[in-house]
Amino acid sequence: MDMKKTIIWVLIALVSGAFLGKLTFDRYEKIDTQNVISYDNYAYLLKYGTYSSFDDMSNEVTNVDRYIYIQKDDMFNAYVAITKKKDNANKIKQIYDKKGIKLTVVRQKIENDEFIQNLNEYEKLLDATEDEKSLLIIIKQILSCYESVVVNDE
Repeated sequence: MDMKKTIIWVLIALVSGAFLGKLTFDRYEKIDTQNVISYDNYAYLLKYGTYSSFDDMSNEVTNVDRYIYIQKDDMFNAYVAITKKKDNANKIKQIYDKKGIKLTVVRQKIENDEFIQNLNEYEKLLDATEDEKSLLIIIKQILSCYESVVVNDE
């Protein structure tokens, strides 16, 4: 007799728990939510050049170790660096100026929060160093991150 009462009470507890859980979750589905974290999705890209075909770009962009390209309106834009701060963009541009490579700093929106979040972390490293070799290594890492997160995600 005692066992039957225990089983009945456990079943009542389970059913009432499921009912209250469903009621609670149904209320949350009706609430309009907004993102708590909002990223500034603009970044500074150091443009090497704009080309009419992929082959033209591949033939022209030969004196840099690493670059990415973004195709827009049948044109190929080659970039050698991405950074969040204009100061860091100018710091990197000066390195390439010394090598005789003329770059243009372009501000562009990047629609990938994961990449922007990673870029914000890399930015701390860019802020902390003035060493050219270290800056170029960080830039290569940023471009690799862009390729893996943004390009492979499309």
